[in-house]
Amino acid sequence: MDFFIVHMEKSVLRLTTRAMRFILLHSMPNDNICKFVPSVKNAPTEIWPVNFVLENTGVAQNETIRSVYAMHLVTRGNGELVRNNKRYAIDKGDVFFTLPSDRYAIFGQNGLEYAYVSFLGGGAAALARRIMPDGNARIFGGNERLIAFWKQALAHAHADNIDLMAKSVLEYSAALLIVTLPSDCRADVCAAVEEHVRKNFTSSDVRLRTVAARFGYSEQYLSKLFYRTTGTRFTDYLADLRVNAACKLLREGNASVKEVAYACGFSDPLYFSKVFKRRMGAAPSAFGRADKKVNILLL
Repeated sequence: MDFFIVHMEKSVLRLTTRAMRFILLHSMPNDNICKFVPSVKNAPTEIWPVNFVLENTGVAQNETIRSVYAMHLVTRGNGELVRNNKRYAIDKGDVFFTLPSDRYAIFGQNGLEYAYVSFLGGGAAALARRIMPDGNARIFGGNERLIAFWKQALAHAHADNIDLMAKSVLEYSAALLIVTLPSDCRADVCAAVEEHVRKNFTSSDVRLRTVAARFGYSEQYLSKLFYRTTGTRFTDYLADLRVNAACKLLREGNASVKEVAYACGFSDPLYFSKVFKRRMGAAPSAFGRADKKVNILLL
């Protein structure tokens, strides 16, 4: 596995694990911090800022629908957000989101001022799910510390760097929100993952890698989070759903073992038989026959 270190002069060197270990042991003072970022292979991580705006006049009092995601930060005053016919009080330091197809309006009081970054891209939905795993846009209070950062970024933004400024503000703010999510929000992540898997487990594309990518996490992080929250390993949860569905189809007796395997999300019938036998104590073909014999005896 290769690691990357970005030097002050912005040159990038590719180092092997052994070389990295040597550097850590021989050249890092005790006060330094080095944290590695797990790679998220095949994850849709592109995020494209559309605009970076500070609103202090002409607040959006007319309901509107935009086709972009947007992160807002209230920088002064207070007011009311009306989103999809629901009303929310907003105050200085609040961060809130609007999502594509949301119908919303913002009403100001006491000199309301807010900034927002709107964004699109393949990673936009995944970023929103990391912060709001249940899909419901919520208000995040107590983020006054971000105000100076956002305003400084706006002040220093110009044609040559506005894309970098806007993306930096968006990703830095999102990272802080994720860190401060309460435990119930982490439970919401797992609940959303469970719901997604329950609805789609019959697709062979559903696996830890693709689900982690959908929700914007690395496989390792989502696996640990799921186990710590539910007490069940993700792979076991998925396998149980598929095997239970297979049992139902085998009892009906209208499909071959191969057809049952494919219908329950297994891309390899031999692997299906292995997983099924390990969980049920019998091969799928034997399970179907045994269940029919029991039904005959009961008749």
